[in-house]
Amino acid sequence: MALPDKKKTKNRGRESSCMKNIKFERIFIFLISVIALSKFFEAGRLISSEMSFINLGISVIALLIFVFTLSVMGYWVYEEEKQKNNLKIKFSLYEWMYEKRNGEIANKQWGEEK
Repeated sequence: MALPDKKKTKNRGRESSCMKNIKFERIFIFLISVIALSKFFEAGRLISSEMSFINLGISVIALLIFVFTLSVMGYWVYEEEKQKNNLKIKFSLYEWMYEKRNGEIANKQWGEEK
């Protein structure tokens, strides 16, 4: 029986650890942000060819959705860095969200409800 190659074993561990961090909601939010950004540019192109309030509304809504999804993805990065104790800058909004989220998780674990 031959021993497995060390290089192949190391690569398998890396692939599995990378796949652990990929979650369905992260992929979903990323896809929503890409679609919102493309709709924003499409509406902007239509505004330049023909000015209408519908295209302006689509552009504003798409921009708001993109900014929201971008801030959600930023929070996920902030949360991971905070858990690693590797924060460079603290953001008050993300700190508030982190405290609220961890407080709710702690209350659910102990069976307390507000």
